[in-house]
Amino acid sequence: MTSAIDLSCLSLHKSFRDFQAVQNVSFEIPRGSFFSILGPSGCGKTTLLRMLAGFLEPSSGEMKIKGRSMLGIPPNKRPVNMVFQHLALFPMMSVAENIAYGLKRRREKPDFIKRKVEDALERVGLPGIGDRDVSQLSGGQKQRIAIARCLVLEPDVLLLDEPLGALDLKLREHMKVELKKLQQAFGTTFIYITHDQSEAMVMSDQVAVMNKGRFEQVGSPQELYYHPKTPFVAGFVGENNRFSGKVSNVSVHIVQVKTDCGQTLYAQQREEQPLAEGMDVELFVRPEMIHLSRERVFADENDMTGRVENVLFDGGNSRLLVRVDGTGSEIQVVHPQTSEFTNIHAGDQLHLSWKAEQSHVFASNRKEATV
Repeated sequence: MTSAIDLSCLSLHKSFRDFQAVQNVSFEIPRGSFFSILGPSGCGKTTLLRMLAGFLEPSSGEMKIKGRSMLGIPPNKRPVNMVFQHLALFPMMSVAENIAYGLKRRREKPDFIKRKVEDALERVGLPGIGDRDVSQLSGGQKQRIAIARCLVLEPDVLLLDEPLGALDLKLREHMKVELKKLQQAFGTTFIYITHDQSEAMVMSDQVAVMNKGRFEQVGSPQELYYHPKTPFVAGFVGENNRFSGKVSNVSVHIVQVKTDCGQTLYAQQREEQPLAEGMDVELFVRPEMIHLSRERVFADENDMTGRVENVLFDGGNSRLLVRVDGTGSEIQVVHPQTSEFTNIHAGDQLHLSWKAEQSHVFASNRKEATV
């Protein structure tokens, strides 16, 4: 019976002398999924990927592909392939020869190789370019050829180590969509390493947020965005206004927070981590959750007035930086592109409000570095 799980890892550890690069990482990836590992530089994600590829052996733990242990299996014997940031296409070979390279090393028959290469080019949307030199390709085309060269070997798992990092912004945005389409077309399990949250959120079925060698949270992009379970995830995934303070009062469902700059803010009590009066906390609210008006019209739990300091125009993603009256704190607000708000300028007085349920509040370790 074929396993419904392509990759499973249990309690993976990797140490380099006294440094714990990967600590107690466990997860499962269903067959045909797009799974991303998201985290800042130095969090351990590349070390984890290199263990999956076989370039590093774990210090302890287990990893299996389709139920078969990969411990002690060398890279060339594993049913995985890897796409690097620097694509490593062979410049002296044609496009078709690049794609056929692995098949030739397997000593497949020429007719079979020709058919597989043509099929791969068709599926990556580049039919008929097999005779071209690699130097004639655009950045996006090179990206697709590098992926085709791996997928033509039909690996159970394709590992991608920040493959869009070397592309310009416009092409990177385009390739996010193309990569997701390729993954769906081939049905291969993709494991994608990135520090770019937009890449992870747009393409992935599941995302693991990694920090200091551990997985902080694994979930769908929507779960990570709307229901972060730790302050690191709340601060790292998406844009946020972040406030430090102490719990000044707790009712059944609402936590009142006195921030370090003197504001009183409100958040919904978290069932999985109840907070008590006097606790140090971090409170987060996303810029797009804040209601903006020229006059006070809502009676939400959080409401304040402030003066616009800067207008950061970026079309539909434009933002305002608002200095709150009486506290001096600065709040970022998404700038609605409607007729009422197209004429906002620095110096304008505005009213801001949001509901308690739109805040996320967590117990704080004041020693933790701010994201």
